[in-house]
Amino acid sequence: MKKAFARISSEKRDKIIQVCIEEFGTWGYEKSSTDRIIKRAGISKGGLYEYISSKEELFLYIVEYSYTELYSYLRKRIQEEQAPLPKDILERIRLVSSMAIDFYLAHPRFIALITKTYQIAEQEISRRIHEYFAEQFLDIFGDTDELNLKFPKSRILELLTWLLLKTRQEFLEELEKEQDIKTIQKKYMDNWEFYITILKQGIYQ
Repeated sequence: MKKAFARISSEKRDKIIQVCIEEFGTWGYEKSSTDRIIKRAGISKGGLYEYISSKEELFLYIVEYSYTELYSYLRKRIQEEQAPLPKDILERIRLVSSMAIDFYLAHPRFIALITKTYQIAEQEISRRIHEYFAEQFLDIFGDTDELNLKFPKSRILELLTWLLLKTRQEFLEELEKEQDIKTIQKKYMDNWEFYITILKQGIYQ
């Protein structure tokens, strides 16, 4: 983003960010429209391009912003636990998932956007997003124990990444048809319990 974006009022900046999160979360990268962003944010086309160099730059900024918000929240919750994270990879995913669902419920548009990042055709954009996700993900899961694992930890982390996408999609689908927060939360954790139970039977020596 250009320096001019940092100089505008926080209120205006936040509005542009929220409009972009909704636009990209609804339409993805390829089908999103800067014209819709301009109209909903209440700015001119020239005004938008005072802040950005390209749609790609804007998209990458918004994705990084969303991942940062999610993982900053998780790190804060982990810190509040005032206890070491489980070294076992499945116990850690269970604990972190129980924290993540609270963020999902409070910020479903962030999750819609993050889920859409898995559907990008442009390889360079996809690569940069994956690198940023991997940095955040490994910051929380990279130091889990691998002594008793039957397979390379890197492959198991890849599998957990796929399950993250699946559970996020299931969360969004459930959110569309169910209004009761406790029900959504329970179904989300029930899905993870099911996946963890299966993994326990297959990944350990």
